[in-house]
This record gives sequence, structure tokens and C-alpha cells, in this order.
Amino acid sequence: MIQFVTPYDVLLSVASFVKETRLQQGLRAEDLAVRAGIGKATLARIEKTGICSTENLVKVFAALGKLELLASILIPEEPVSIAELRKLSRKRRKRVRV
Repeated sequence: MIQFVTPYDVLLSVASFVKETRLQQGLRAEDLAVRAGIGKATLARIEKTGICSTENLVKVFAALGKLELLASILIPEEPVSIAELRKLSRKRRKRVRV
């Protein structure tokens, strides 16, 4: 079955992840907001809608100890050189014999 993921779905997943992780760690919303350096209202909006700036998202993930999770999605594990990329993108030509 094909499953379509919308940006709205991802925002709700972020909201759920932040709130569930905070609760699992036994943190009050006020404490997490202070630890992340954001306002309580901002954290409440993140936990409800997932809508926030990239900066606040990174701050909250760092305050929850989950920054590596966010980085693993965005940063490739092994750097790839331009030469390696070119080698991977080259198509092998096959000769056709008549």
C-alpha cells in the first residue's frame, strides 16, 4: 500500500515526538523551555502543532538530548568526494555486437 506523507503529517510527528520525549524524561514543560532557551508559549506551540523555527527545533532537540537523532537525518555518515560521486554516476557503456 502506498502511504503519502504530507508536511502537516511531519509537523504533527515532531509535535508528538517532543511531547512524548519530554514526558518520558519526566520534564515539566517550563523546565524544558528554560533548558532550551525558548519561551513556554513557544514550546506549547511546538508540542501542539510542530510549527517552529529551525533554530528552536534544534534547541529543543538539544535540550532533550536528541540532537544526534536530528543530525543523523541531515548529515551524511561518510563524506563522499567529488571523484567518488562522479564514479558512482557514470553509466557503464555496453558494446553492442552485430
